[in-house]
Amino acid sequence: MTQFALRLLAEQRDRIADLLFKDDSERAVLALCGRSRVKDPWSGEVDERFLVREIIEVPEDAYEARSPDGFTWSTTPFFNALKLAEAKDFAVAVFHAHPAGQLKFSGADDIAEHDLFQIAFNRLDSDRPHLSVIMDRTKDLAARVYGPDLKPQAASRIMVIGKRWQSWLSGPAAIAPVELDRQARAFGTASSAQIAGLKIGLVGCGGTGSAIAMLLARIGVRKLALLDDDIVEDTNLNRLHFATRIDASLRRKKVDVVGEGAAAIGLPISIIRVPDFADRPAGLAILKACDVVFGCTDDDLGREVLNRLAHFYFIPVIDVGLLIEPNANGGYDIFDGRVTVVQPGYPCQSCRGLISNDQVYQDSLRRDPELQEARRRAGYVPNDPDPSPVVVTFTTEVAAMAVNELFHRLNGFRGEEQTCSERVRQFQYLKNSDTLPSGHSKQGCKICGVRRYDGRGDMNPMLDLTL
Repeated sequence: MTQFALRLLAEQRDRIADLLFKDDSERAVLALCGRSRVKDPWSGEVDERFLVREIIEVPEDAYEARSPDGFTWSTTPFFNALKLAEAKDFAVAVFHAHPAGQLKFSGADDIAEHDLFQIAFNRLDSDRPHLSVIMDRTKDLAARVYGPDLKPQAASRIMVIGKRWQSWLSGPAAIAPVELDRQARAFGTASSAQIAGLKIGLVGCGGTGSAIAMLLARIGVRKLALLDDDIVEDTNLNRLHFATRIDASLRRKKVDVVGEGAAAIGLPISIIRVPDFADRPAGLAILKACDVVFGCTDDDLGREVLNRLAHFYFIPVIDVGLLIEPNANGGYDIFDGRVTVVQPGYPCQSCRGLISNDQVYQDSLRRDPELQEARRRAGYVPNDPDPSPVVVTFTTEVAAMAVNELFHRLNGFRGEEQTCSERVRQFQYLKNSDTLPSGHSKQGCKICGVRRYDGRGDMNPMLDLTL
């Protein structure tokens, strides 16, 4: 079985709506879509996603007739888009308006789409599927997929990424358990159902990551993937939620300790545990199947992978960090907790100064200890610095900030104008301790400046990442 999904940016949806609703008659818009294909680790099904990359307006002279109930057109724009898509293994999505109708495919749609895609598969060599999407005046969407058998299959999920993260799921919504009654009273049952439907990745299961895992399990997340190559040590016991002295003595993997602890809470949840780095094939495959990812790693290579993942695959990342720098006077130069949202349209992690190219290289060497040691002897690798200060109360508070950001992105509890891409909490101050750094994209940045990779999806090398 294959489950299909459409992902697009809010700015793309708005642009498509502007093109579709110029008047009260139906019309079409075409889009080239990057592709993502991976095995869903929770269901075992193939997860195939369409990522809107380029929007193509259909010219007025392509229409033979238009009315509120339908249109006829020359299919030349569609086939031109198909040729462009086939050259790069992209998909074509055909959006059309239902100005006065329901968000439901009509009988006329069934006939027209069958003929359209039949000709496409007869003329092209590729058997990769393409997409048909309808939009109503509220900008809600419904989508279905056509393969060579021409039997339409409904997209199981549509997700729009912007200031809010909106999603539509086919099939019945999950019923919130009675244990989430107080949460439902705050945010409504629809919010709990949306959380239950998300597939969430968590990279890094240390002090902050273990706290986030605990919170996600308690708010009703049902599909969670944990990625961390590290083991539990004695020095972790002051901040690693769920860890015990026995875990440290046995040098157990953090993903096992945190995964077992989150599952033991007793709310419905399926947890995938990956004792590996985010940049390895197994880790990347898991992350590609997620809807949202939390980044809790101080590894710049891992952060760079998440930075690119958010843009290539439209999978938003909530990245967190804690920095404590005591000074010689008994105070602190820095005592900050940070929550950064990474997605297209915001400054990327590199432009914010949160990723160093030199450190990415050093981190890549750590994946190969023999090469790292050879480079160190040759003087190319500095000695490892002393570990950074960290305290459990502050890692846990940053974790709560991150999960609250997820709540806001889903239900908007802060209000329409209270969305930011980064929040820094300065713990040493009593009042006005949260700042909102704006950040700026550097001119020419391929990721967030020229936005070369938005919706690119699968390619070789993966994420265009070479070290």
